[in-house]
Amino acid sequence: MLEPGTQIEMTKGYKGVKGVVMERTGSEFEFYVVKLENGIHMVAGPSAFVVLEKD
Repeated sequence: MLEPGTQIEMTKGYKGVKGVVMERTGSEFEFYVVKLENGIHMVAGPSAFVVLEKD
């Protein structure tokens, strides 16, 4: 499970766009509310992004 504030980069759909995990949804599946750097908020599962390492 990812913590809020985790930096991600999309690998599907908005491929290459970076963002941040805002929260986990109430779904029984591992879905997250993600805020992308282009201003879009979306729900995505872990197969749609990779976690970026902290600097």
